[in-house]
Amino acid sequence: MAKSKWNLLFATFVLSCASLTSLIVSLCTPYWINSEAYESSAYKNSIINYGLFTGSLTQNFLPNQRYFDLTISCLYGEYVCAYSCQDTEDSRTEEVLLLLQGLRPVDCPLRTSRQLTVEKPSQPIISQQRQNSSPHNRSDFINTGFWISTVVFVGIAIGFAGTAASFSIINVLFNPVEPIFSVFGLYIWNGAAIGASTLSLILWGSLFANTLKENIAVTDTLTVQLPYSSKGLASLGVCYWLLLLPVGLHAINVGLLLIRRYVINREPPPTTIDVDSSDLTIIMY
Repeated sequence: MAKSKWNLLFATFVLSCASLTSLIVSLCTPYWINSEAYESSAYKNSIINYGLFTGSLTQNFLPNQRYFDLTISCLYGEYVCAYSCQDTEDSRTEEVLLLLQGLRPVDCPLRTSRQLTVEKPSQPIISQQRQNSSPHNRSDFINTGFWISTVVFVGIAIGFAGTAASFSIINVLFNPVEPIFSVFGLYIWNGAAIGASTLSLILWGSLFANTLKENIAVTDTLTVQLPYSSKGLASLGVCYWLLLLPVGLHAINVGLLLIRRYVINREPPPTTIDVDSSDLTIIMY
């Protein structure tokens, strides 16, 4: 029976490690959004994917593809974010500001590893008309609060998943006395990881439903002078759905802990020996 209880605790450690791995992969990889961008005169649709921080854009205006890196850039005072194709922080900030004002930013640099295989056009495809521009609709940009909250809650989920894994192995090897460090604390850490992961799912899902399904907020779709549209072409990527895995794994952990408690409660009580204190023969021992 004791071996079964040890195995159950070790199982929660393994599942917490798997959850931690999936959360880190989800946070760091650029597949939260997959989309295409349509332009009537383009050779075929552009292909875009990005995560919480970076992504890539493959532009198919001409038969020769052009590749761009995307990086999130936020104007915190304006409460807007967008995925910029510029290569420095200052140029990204300037680009988002120009997009917000309805102006066309400067052309983006091609991805370094692909530059030698792509012909660079000598002139922009569409002339830059700045004089008659008007401020861009803010609803087409990513809301800064939603983006920051998603990143924060994914980070919190990573922290609690790591804590759950750490204290699971501690309880396998030792027998902590303090409730917060014991098996009781594992309910808290696993429950908090479930809550943080669920909130991340809700926040990004709400952002997608309200904004990203209409405009994926990249340079091309936000530039008024470029008639690119991603309306109806975007979908939530595998890294977003990967957040369901930690929710399920930590729910299984809670179930294993409940099973362990049930097994312990079903164990027969230890045998007790009643000694008659009036029996004088015990004095001999």
